Amino acid sequence: MSNLVTLTIVSELFLLLSFIIIILSTKNPKKNVLWVILFIIGAAPLLYLAIDHVKNDYMDANIGLGLAFMYTWLYSAVAFIIGIILLVKKKRNNNISKEL
Repeated sequence: MSNLVTLTIVSELFLLLSFIIIILSTKNPKKNVLWVILFIIGAAPLLYLAIDHVKNDYMDANIGLGLAFMYTWLYSAVAFIIGIILLVKKKRNNNISKEL
């Protein structure tokens, strides 16, 4: 596997992990549909441009692919932070309800 494929897979897996944390911390099925849609919005640009780059061997630097990676990494970081915040809120609410 080339470095591009490996980097794409790792980036998408980190994005998926972030959204799995978010989905596990919310039990509302309607919100889970929203999270899945947001995951697809975050994952699609990188997948499209990575597949395009592999199919079409560009001679110059593919700036669009670089921007897609940066977008996905930023999107993943924001999703991961949101997931951690929701997970902490869920744990805190469970601990408060057990004390009462």
